[in-house]
Amino acid sequence: MEEEISQRSITLIVQTGKMTGKVFLQAIQKYLDILKQQQQQKSRDKQLHPAYQGRMTIKKLMKERSGLSNIEIHDEHIHDFERIARRYGIEYAIKKERSKEAPHFLLFFRARDTDILQTAFNEFVKKRLKIQERPSLREKLQKLKLQHTERAAHVTEKVQRKEFVR
Repeated sequence: MEEEISQRSITLIVQTGKMTGKVFLQAIQKYLDILKQQQQQKSRDKQLHPAYQGRMTIKKLMKERSGLSNIEIHDEHIHDFERIARRYGIEYAIKKERSKEAPHFLLFFRARDTDILQTAFNEFVKKRLKIQERPSLREKLQKLKLQHTERAAHVTEKVQRKEFVR
């Protein structure tokens, strides 16, 4: 209980010859003015330096009036790039081209983020190549199944030869 009260209390130090209600009211008014100025400063800072938003619409991306650039991506696994872009703090917008038959995406980003985007895009390409090189689990199981059937056939041949020889 005491901890809650101490967290909510403030201390005002006022130098005065005589503490009257008027002086107390002026001190509180001054304190409230300072709080209001601090809140206004925080809102100005947010407007000048908005927080990272990641994926957004093209309209929101264009609001800052900085030049936009775009890259074409022909990979259907765009969600892998989204994870990497979040890690690098890139603000971007993705638009799917519906006129193309194969998956075709346009990735819009701010022109000032080109170096960061280049690094993120290289990481995305490496990840996609690594996934493509790795065979799927079903393919591995199919190969093991074939090997197992071949070994079983070989063992049955040996057993039949032994019986035939006797």
